[in-house]
Amino acid sequence: MKNNNYKRELEVAKYLAVEAGKAILPIYYGAMEVVTKQDNTPVTNADVLANRIIQDGLQKAFPLDGIVSEELETIEGSRCWYIDPIDGTRGFIEHSDQFAVHIGLAVDQKAILGVVYKPVAKEMYYAVKDHGAYVLSVLNTVRSLQVQEHPKLTAAMDKDNALSEKYQKLAKELGISRTIISGSEGLRVAKVAEGIADVHFNIKPSNCSTWDICAPFIIAEEAGAHIRYTNAEPITYTGQRKIGNTFVVANSKTLADRVSELMERS
Repeated sequence: MKNNNYKRELEVAKYLAVEAGKAILPIYYGAMEVVTKQDNTPVTNADVLANRIIQDGLQKAFPLDGIVSEELETIEGSRCWYIDPIDGTRGFIEHSDQFAVHIGLAVDQKAILGVVYKPVAKEMYYAVKDHGAYVLSVLNTVRSLQVQEHPKLTAAMDKDNALSEKYQKLAKELGISRTIISGSEGLRVAKVAEGIADVHFNIKPSNCSTWDICAPFIIAEEAGAHIRYTNAEPITYTGQRKIGNTFVVANSKTLADRVSELMERS
């Protein structure tokens, strides 16, 4: 893996993330169409537009690759891209800035490249396996990402999970003193990667899909985070859509193991 820096793949993913972001902002600030999908989650005309821009761009650049995306049908291929055109659609609908564009690449069932782009702030998190994790600011400055430990344990969660009885119990057992709320899975994971939060985990196995986690997980991993399914099964990408597992992203192996132990027991 170290012999391949995936330079072209990263350039294409970064470019398409920005192009998708540019395309959806007029909808964010203007005429938005919202419908409810069969799984009772919302989708907007912006989701579909961004998905099409990214998918078409990837197919043109890498015609032999597979693509798994939230809003379009799966395309089979030797390598697989995982696309979430708007991670945090509810935040997008509510005109919050807590949404992001995800583009991740898996090779041999392992995530090796990820881009998480925040269109409103024009911030981009990105990483390639064995080449570090970085954030590009609106001022075009690049900063490397590294997890941090804090005197008081801080978690990054979504609002629904943070209010759940299960989370409240876990927070007490873990000694979590502060909870940061974000509506985007990618941005929650990014909080751990950039050293703002110590830990993030999901409460319900059915809530996450591969396009939610592929890009942000490699970014957090390259920033030094410890990532695992709580049942100790390996995280692999085999073209599937749902992950069907609970996971933890933490700034230390000790914390990741502790969260996993408590979640598996509860």
